[in-house]
Amino acid sequence: MTVFAFMQDDHDNPLTRLSVAEVQALPFGAIELDRDGAVVSYIDTEPGDDAAAAVTRAGVDFFARTAPWAAQSMIRDEFRRGVDAGSMNAVFDCAVGDLPYKVRIHLKTSPILGTYWIFIKKLTRQ
Repeated sequence: MTVFAFMQDDHDNPLTRLSVAEVQALPFGAIELDRDGAVVSYIDTEPGDDAAAAVTRAGVDFFARTAPWAAQSMIRDEFRRGVDAGSMNAVFDCAVGDLPYKVRIHLKTSPILGTYWIFIKKLTRQ
């Protein structure tokens, strides 16, 4: 079994070694954004979601169109701070609207590609 740490001190990026099929099978969402917040690639966490819909998200503003719930939150604030600083590595948990679970958010820089990742992992609501 492969373990993805979701920890602030996780400096390795194991996603670079995965095939597209392996990335699509991850148990968490993986959204790659450019510095303006436009979606570069998008893997959803919801089983049964239409994979073709994920492809159409490329180029779309993540905060305005893909996840508007994140636009007025610390997620966008941390994203902007990390882009402005040129480095991003923050982990925090949050509740999202009426979802029956909390999520763990991990914002991470991809320095080689010049992009930024948002990983979203489902947690059990306490």
